[in-house]
Amino acid sequence: MDVDPNNETSLFVPRYTSRKQLGRLQLTSEEELIATQVSDRIAQSLTSDHIGALFPDVDAPFQSAEDAVNKLLPYHIFQHPREDLGKGKSKATEKDLLRQEIAETKFALECFKRKKALHDRLRRARTRSSQRNVPDDQGYFLAQAVLDADRKETSSLTSQLRNARAELDKIEREKRLATLAARPTYATHQPTTSTPVYGHHYRAYQYPYAPPYTVAPQMQMASTSTYTLSTANYPTPVAPSLAYTPAHSPPSLAPAAPLPQITGAIPVQLPVSSLPTLHALGIIPVPANSLSQVPAGQPPPAILRGSSANGTQLNLEINVSLLQAAQMSGLALVLNSIMRGSTTSTTSPASSISTTPTVPPTATPVASPYLIPPQSARGDCAPPLTNNGTPPDKGTNPGV
Repeated sequence: MDVDPNNETSLFVPRYTSRKQLGRLQLTSEEELIATQVSDRIAQSLTSDHIGALFPDVDAPFQSAEDAVNKLLPYHIFQHPREDLGKGKSKATEKDLLRQEIAETKFALECFKRKKALHDRLRRARTRSSQRNVPDDQGYFLAQAVLDADRKETSSLTSQLRNARAELDKIEREKRLATLAARPTYATHQPTTSTPVYGHHYRAYQYPYAPPYTVAPQMQMASTSTYTLSTANYPTPVAPSLAYTPAHSPPSLAPAAPLPQITGAIPVQLPVSSLPTLHALGIIPVPANSLSQVPAGQPPPAILRGSSANGTQLNLEINVSLLQAAQMSGLALVLNSIMRGSTTSTTSPASSISTTPTVPPTATPVASPYLIPPQSARGDCAPPLTNNGTPPDKGTNPGV
């Protein structure tokens, strides 16, 4: 019930103020008297409502609206449930105790079920373990040992394979170095009987880069040749000599004497662009500083002695006795093409070939009497001159 704030004899208390808060308040004697009067009036109102609800006047009808309200209003006491009115004011009943016991029993049953499930799981695991031929702990140990052995074997095989590959790479590198340093082996067959060479079938071949000189009589080739390099004067050969050629021969068609075999190395100056052609012919130049790596008894067919200042010309020493017929023909074609290129580029007449060349060679030029120029090359250049200034006869082989 609300307290009327306009009534001076009543105490206005807010709705949100609890009874505990009111008990903690420090009230004066006047406030305590007012509170006691209010509580008495509330108790009297509740008592009158209880009497009106328990003993209603059911015989007399409603006289007015106010009479109906006064007769029906006391029934508001039945709006509150009895359980709510008596909550916290009575002891625990048997139902409450039973409910708590049921909750504890349910928890105990759940724990028992979980424990039984664990026991069953362990029993099944032991049963499966006993059905195997080997105990589990021993089987695990043996499997781990086998796995470790397999891992060690795999690592050992991997290391052996790595070492074998490294050894194979090393051997292949050594083979490549040996192939680059050593010449390819060719089977050379020396004929037992010399075939007569007819001098009238050959004509003199003049090299544009070689100065003319008289061929000295044949002598033994020195084991080592000394070369003098100079830009002003042409070097002269020390030991190499080609073949003996008579000064005059009768103009006859009789076969000339066979040319002797050249057993020494001939110095030749070739451009760098001719190296692929030499490689295709099987003539692989070996640097002079790599001769120590060449196997004994297998001298290389070509030795690289050096190069020009601008690096366009190579100074080679070609051992003719180690070349086959096909290689000699290919080398002749290479020299022929170089000669044709030099003759077309020069502006001097053909008769000036025997004079001093414009660019001196860096090594001693030596002629090759075994080279056979083609017909076009023989027609393009003039025949060489002998010492007395006259062209040689057909049966004469003046060399260069």
